[in-house]
Amino acid sequence: MLGKVLKVTGFVALGTLDVLLSGSEDSDSDQLDMLDDGMGNIIADGEHTSRSEAEDAQSLGQLYDTFY
Repeated sequence: MLGKVLKVTGFVALGTLDVLLSGSEDSDSDQLDMLDDGMGNIIADGEHTSRSEAEDAQSLGQLYDTFY
């Protein structure tokens, strides 16, 4: 009985962790989508960069204060 309870608790914990981790990617992508110029480039704080450069800057925490 205790084994079944632990197994169910583990599955719930893994499911919750998966939802939390996948949700953060969406918000990061939403920020870049708002800064997209429609041609695949990102305009943030008056600077034009490619999407890959913007993703790198975002992962380093450099796009936290942007002007839309």
